[in-house]
Amino acid sequence: MRFFLIIAMMFSLSLYAEVKKKNYSSGELKSETAYTSGKKEGLSKGYYKDGKVKYEAIYKKGKREGLTKSYYKTGTLKAEENYQNGSLNGMSKHFYKSGKLKSDFTFEDDLPVGGAKYTEDGKKVED
Repeated sequence: MRFFLIIAMMFSLSLYAEVKKKNYSSGELKSETAYTSGKKEGLSKGYYKDGKVKYEAIYKKGKREGLTKSYYKTGTLKAEENYQNGSLNGMSKHFYKSGKLKSDFTFEDDLPVGGAKYTEDGKKVED
């Protein structure tokens, strides 16, 4: 009886937590996202066809939360952005393919409140 109770509990938990995977039409893994009770919850990762990571994001109750990173096909960091309750809040940095800083902004509720853009040779772009 105890065995069946444990199996039933494990089955009921699997109904609420799962990782959904999507593939390119050619079969390669495109993304994997954790869901709980039908909403994104936890880590979500996207991939290029060659298997390199395209993005990494964390979700809480279906909304982005914390640091999200995206990458160029070469594997070089493309962007780092901080989210709170689904909105851009805090730092947002974008990079050139060379790895050099392209922009550095601070956001509050999806609106930029400060920051700067840079040329690839590191000079600040004046607006």
